[in-house]
Amino acid sequence: MRLALFTLLWIGSSSLAWSMGKPLTICLEQQNPPYSTEQGGIDNLIALALADGLGAPLNIHWFETEEGDEGNPTLQVNALLSSGICELAGGFPMAKNSFADPGEQRYSLMSPSGERRSVSLQPLAPSLPYHARSYTLIWANSKAHPPITSLNDLQGIRVLAEENTIADLILMAHGGGKLRASIEHIKPDGNALLMTLQKQQAEAAWIALHRFETWQQSHPDSPFTPSGFQHDFTINLGYAALKTNYQLLERVDDLLMQMADDEEMEPLFAQRGLTYLVPQLPNLMPPISTRFLASH
Repeated sequence: MRLALFTLLWIGSSSLAWSMGKPLTICLEQQNPPYSTEQGGIDNLIALALADGLGAPLNIHWFETEEGDEGNPTLQVNALLSSGICELAGGFPMAKNSFADPGEQRYSLMSPSGERRSVSLQPLAPSLPYHARSYTLIWANSKAHPPITSLNDLQGIRVLAEENTIADLILMAHGGGKLRASIEHIKPDGNALLMTLQKQQAEAAWIALHRFETWQQSHPDSPFTPSGFQHDFTINLGYAALKTNYQLLERVDDLLMQMADDEEMEPLFAQRGLTYLVPQLPNLMPPISTRFLASH
């Protein structure tokens, strides 16, 4: 997929100037509701608050996650930062393997002109996380269902999951693979997972909590029923920047801590009808792997 060519300009209200009036450019995934979309999202709001705190206009560079042989979201974001297209990338998973030194690795990045160019990747560094993502089970209908208190209770229940996602890995890794026979994989494609569940093609679905809350808002008559089970594994999300851009990261961390101290995050999520999940320690998770997920 090609990079989106759209940019969205927001103006902060502070009288201070960032780099003599230069906009703060943040890369956000173009269609990643409820976090970042051109119509709005949590990451949009937080990016605007950061730019306002820095006294800078905000320039959002929208990008689409590439698929196929070129697709690697972590390396793609690194290329966007390494090429100077943006200074920060929002909604970035706070895992150690995402910040491993790329060495002499290069990435073939689609340029705004529609041509590919090879980008030399540079080391990245994380900001503090500003929220977390968790996963939950939802039932296809409102009939009586057995209580779910752990993933062990999903054995024998047909559960939909998006293939090759972290949600999928959580299920596949559990108990050394004891749930694999129960999982029905769906290719990630917008709301394909929930639309398949709506057709009663499975008993339940395993999904990120915020995605389900967003669906509920736009589909108030949906037959889906929350199971009440929320996995204790969460993924911290924050900003990534070039390691050499440490001064900007320090300013960002100060602003994120101030927002947390002033309890500003939860109201931003409430505006969108979403549950605010506080980032969990450690800020930077160990590398996400089957072995790591199996221990949770």
